[in-house]
Amino acid sequence: MTACKYDDSELWNEVNSLDNRVTDIEYRLEAFNSDITSIKLIVDALQRKVYLNGVTALENGYMLHFSDESTITIHDGKDGKDAPVINVQLYSDGKYYWVQTINDETTWLYDLYGNMVPASGKDAITPQLKVDSDMYWIISYDGGYTYSRLLNENGYPVKASGKDGDSFFESVNATEDELTIVLKDGTEIVLPIGETSPYKAVNLGLSVKWASFNLGATASSEQGELYLWGDVNNIGVVPTYEAPNEDKIYGGKYDIVRSMWGGTWRLPSQSEQVELIKKCSWERATVNGVKGMKVTGVNGNSIFLPPTGYGMPQDGPIGQTQRHETDNGYYWVGESYADNYGRFAYVFYYNSKSYYYNGSWSANVLKMAIRPVKG
Repeated sequence: MTACKYDDSELWNEVNSLDNRVTDIEYRLEAFNSDITSIKLIVDALQRKVYLNGVTALENGYMLHFSDESTITIHDGKDGKDAPVINVQLYSDGKYYWVQTINDETTWLYDLYGNMVPASGKDAITPQLKVDSDMYWIISYDGGYTYSRLLNENGYPVKASGKDGDSFFESVNATEDELTIVLKDGTEIVLPIGETSPYKAVNLGLSVKWASFNLGATASSEQGELYLWGDVNNIGVVPTYEAPNEDKIYGGKYDIVRSMWGGTWRLPSQSEQVELIKKCSWERATVNGVKGMKVTGVNGNSIFLPPTGYGMPQDGPIGQTQRHETDNGYYWVGESYADNYGRFAYVFYYNSKSYYYNGSWSANVLKMAIRPVKG
């Protein structure tokens, strides 16, 4: 009989490799679920309209200190593009719902009953991520009692790979009055620092400064109100409203911006809206869960134009209007012209395909948003 020695080093290498992968996944899951909780808390802060008192740098992230004395921790993460990014978006009903971004495709998250998963309101849910025994991503909407596989835009389960990062957060940038958090899916979260002036003028390197948010709003991602052109007291009623018989109202007695905000704030002129489009770069962006248009000036500063739709008379009592095309943005300009069909005011607007200027719409019937400027 002869004896031989069995070499089991290869088997142990595989076992150790598996143990390392499991440990790495557990670490990343803890970080991902912490990020989901942080995003939920940020949504709550946005809806409560609290502001930041300060930001503390940590060894691997930042602690956000809010005016209501609450705190939120966000983490820096290593690079990784294959993990799903769990985030929120604002739906047409005015509430936030959870979304997932997988392979650059963003889709709503649905529970087992086919319902969108709320991220705000009394029914808000905080999802939890895990990986099953076959190394697929799974998610829970009931506090971890039950899980189901995450599905991509084609309905296939998503494999957990070694290329995944360990945070949904990409970068954090603070200025004097706001904090911008960029997630790995490209969306931005913008939080005010301190009690800043409600009428912030942004220098884009143009002939005028543009307001950081719409008339009637309090943040850049809010739609604001819709107004009739030249209705300085905001009391006009369609279909009996008659717009001022003026070609230019910006800065004058029919300028509702000057009436509401005072100072040198006013409606933009036609040349200023052309300048905004021709001298700035426009790109689709998502800020605070709202899909809109980011406009970056020649000096690198930017403003965000949320989708507003436009108001049209609806059936029912006289004076009621309804928003249409709420995925697109429509903004009045303080100039108009008259022809045989009535008075038409200039607008600039964008849709899912592009952006436009020098459009003209009926000044007597339609309601639109306004982005003020400061001369």
